Amino acid sequence: MIYLKRKFLLLGLCLLVQSCTLVDDYLLGKDNTIKPTPLTEIKPKLKLVDNWSVITNKPSKSSSYLKLKPVVKGNIIYIANASGEVDAVNKDSGKIIWSKQLPNSIVSGPAVAHGYIALGTNRSTVILLRESDGEQLHKFKISGEALSKPAIISDKIIIKTIDGYLYGFDLKTGQKLWSAEHGSPSLILKASSSPIIVNKLAIVGFSDGKLDAIDTENGRIIWQRSIAYANGSSDVERLVDIDADPIIRGDIAYLASYQGYIGALSLTDGQFIWRKAGSVYKNMAVDNSTLYITDSNDVLWALNRNDGKVKWKQVALKGRVLTEPTILGNRLVVGDRSGFLHVLSTSSGEFIARKELNGTIDISPAISGNSIYVMTANGNLSKLTAS
Repeated sequence: MIYLKRKFLLLGLCLLVQSCTLVDDYLLGKDNTIKPTPLTEIKPKLKLVDNWSVITNKPSKSSSYLKLKPVVKGNIIYIANASGEVDAVNKDSGKIIWSKQLPNSIVSGPAVAHGYIALGTNRSTVILLRESDGEQLHKFKISGEALSKPAIISDKIIIKTIDGYLYGFDLKTGQKLWSAEHGSPSLILKASSSPIIVNKLAIVGFSDGKLDAIDTENGRIIWQRSIAYANGSSDVERLVDIDADPIIRGDIAYLASYQGYIGALSLTDGQFIWRKAGSVYKNMAVDNSTLYITDSNDVLWALNRNDGKVKWKQVALKGRVLTEPTILGNRLVVGDRSGFLHVLSTSSGEFIARKELNGTIDISPAISGNSIYVMTANGNLSKLTAS
């Protein structure tokens, strides 16, 4: 328990000061919080139209490090709240179809697939609900919190825990099929990348900077690669967590670690196609030509997918505690802790729209067509249309 508390303390401090290199000053009582960059007026080139707004649940606990991004599937948007509430909302009308209150806080999800919804809780369990009505089907007991979104495949669910385990459970019976131990350093960020399933392999990044490929049939490790290496004299300086979900396109994995690297790795031979120094703990986004990143200093980057060369970077939002980037056609969308939604051109990084919402935006918006679904910390879900 002390081991986990020590881990969990760190990210709270890191998020407060925006850089773990400032933790020592913070502990000495110095106020070194990075002040949000003041916003400058922009000339909008895009209109964000309000469609509807609904209070879906009670105000959420702080969830800036949690991956609780809403999921749009068909005509429904599924949302989860750190306070334990799960809702299914009609994406066109904003009408709540069903609502479920769990007895514990939610720390990851919703993962929605094959008629199921999976959510990690702060009690070292993953709850499986039926997609159609929110009825609870199973509760999977695991060794630690599942801060990463579980992966649901046709007959099983794959769960990664913060203490470095990967589990496979049967979706129908709830039976544990296997577990694989990777391990974890003594000090890590309170964030975690999700397992990505490719050809019956789970591609999983861990907090020691290593990437494993694990057979989803039996939990056997097929191969392992070191993506980043710990350097420095202190535990804080040696943090190299892989907290951004790997992005797989064909036989290439796009990866990022905290205080380590951003790069493209060939899944064929395990060699880097390109890599460059970087520090990332939030999920990335990719389109046909470009990798988009929010780094740990709230600088937005656009990197060429083929060689990692910088296309543009946007520094005007430093210190505003940004969400992960989300792609809306040829635009990039991010929210910030002050409640502003920012829309940028994917080709240049230029601001083309901005809208202030009534509440902190800790969680990345969900996109469906030209619609943006934004969840704020005060429990408000809004639908905006870009026109």
